[in-house]
Amino acid sequence: MPEEKFEYPVYVSQETASSKPLLLFSAKATDIDRWVGVPQRRRLSDSETVGWQREENQGRLRELAKFFSEERNVVQNPLLGALQDPTAVSFTPNSEQPKFGTLTIRTESVENLTLLDALDRVCARLEERVPALREQQIDAARRRIILDQARQQSESVQQHFPEEEESDQEDSEGDSFPAEAIDPVSDLASALLIEETQILDFYLELKIRASILSEMPPLQRPDNLAGFTIDALLSYLRPVVLVDGQHRLHGAVRAAEDFANSKQGMDLTTVEVDSGTEPDLAHRRVLESKARFLPISLLLDSSPSEHVFQFVVVNQKATPMQPALLGTIVSTSLSKEETEPVADRLRRAGIPFDDSQAVAYMTRSSKSPFMGLVQTGIGGDASNLLKWTVLKSLTSIFRELKGGKIFGGTVDFADVWRRKYFESSDLVSAGTSLEEKYSIWKAPDGPWRDVAIRFFWEIRDRFGDDDQNAHNAWGSTTSNLYNKIHLTILAADYFQFLTERKMTLNSIEDVNSTVQSWLEDVNNQYFNRDWRVGLKKDQRAVREKWAKVWVEYRKDPERLPRVENYTP
Repeated sequence: MPEEKFEYPVYVSQETASSKPLLLFSAKATDIDRWVGVPQRRRLSDSETVGWQREENQGRLRELAKFFSEERNVVQNPLLGALQDPTAVSFTPNSEQPKFGTLTIRTESVENLTLLDALDRVCARLEERVPALREQQIDAARRRIILDQARQQSESVQQHFPEEEESDQEDSEGDSFPAEAIDPVSDLASALLIEETQILDFYLELKIRASILSEMPPLQRPDNLAGFTIDALLSYLRPVVLVDGQHRLHGAVRAAEDFANSKQGMDLTTVEVDSGTEPDLAHRRVLESKARFLPISLLLDSSPSEHVFQFVVVNQKATPMQPALLGTIVSTSLSKEETEPVADRLRRAGIPFDDSQAVAYMTRSSKSPFMGLVQTGIGGDASNLLKWTVLKSLTSIFRELKGGKIFGGTVDFADVWRRKYFESSDLVSAGTSLEEKYSIWKAPDGPWRDVAIRFFWEIRDRFGDDDQNAHNAWGSTTSNLYNKIHLTILAADYFQFLTERKMTLNSIEDVNSTVQSWLEDVNNQYFNRDWRVGLKKDQRAVREKWAKVWVEYRKDPERLPRVENYTP
């Protein structure tokens, strides 16, 4: 495949003796766009990528393009980049002045790259990061789902994979695939990944699409397979990754494109063509003539953990992103081996790393009653999903053993339980001091997690309904049950019950038995009525009214409260 070569004079800066060097230089925006990748965290079809950049804001791009169209305007802060393919980037120092030198970037021209090529190459990159992925086998049921999506979008896929054939494969229990379907939670690759990572899922989505395309004749392979396109994958194949500055870069490129497509730009293109230049080359020359030079700071480090660390620190310290997306990126972009060296640095930088891991597990694990029912901050989140910050506060009640206050009250029952009954729990018996027991308890995968999961499963099974139109729907914040107010009330009141009864928790099974005692004689249809409160639930008067009604009823559940009692 043809290769493009870019060379730039650079200055080398090294902030400390132990830090990686930074190369400072400038380059045309249109050139940068050919060798830099912007791995975005977004949805492709129903799948989530493993990038960390936010999806582009088209309004912001238009504003920046307008800003850059005025040649006097300058943006001083540089783009931040890092190595993604070290073999394609080299630095040659000046023999007389070693702080200066030449940066060479080589990148393949991808005009003739096929979707299958792109899928295979991204898989290879992920396998380099996590070698255990090579052992992962394709899930037959998952493949059928993707194949059904592809049939609807591509006539060639429909012709090559008739539904009858796939049904025959299903009847044969998937024997035509590499092996029987494997539970992603228990296989070798998953054991080496943190449970909440998206790397494994993304890898499987890539491998399944590659397997489908590889079985088709080359000339019949579509350019889009169930939402995955070449353009969406190129960011993982470029030699340099953009850590910060995607809107500035693409705004500058768009400004140049706007000029090239203007009357003045087209007139210049016509002059070039009339002089014998090929039209495409003429257009590119006009485009590049108006492309501004952007300053760049390139970090000579190719580790994904460093890329995520730099991105999170820059965006959280300078322009904070919404908590849901920050939590999703922090906790799901790296494998376990990649996470360990950067975890402490994130904590010391004030990034809520452990909270992010805890919430991510609760939103992504099949063991959790919240799986798929919490906002991630990625485009496409449903408006009625539980907010990331709400689940964070709910998990904190169990993990930190703080925040267990009944609305309208002042006593933190989770904290009281921690001070009086926590230390004697067999769940933390491995600790020799209260401080050590607490550290064991609150670790991202500590006993708190199983306790919280078991508690909320009990709530879901007893009071919830999978029908999203029901008044007690589990999964829709418009319901009486699945919302910030009542989930907080239930968690706080549970700790109030444990405190009043002087109970500790010696096993996860104790959660079941104590919940049964706590909810003895409570009507399972408590939340399944129209309370006629309206949509504005999260108000102080509503919170305190609902808390008072619940606690009084739970302590004397002879009859359900009257509906009008729920309205302040």
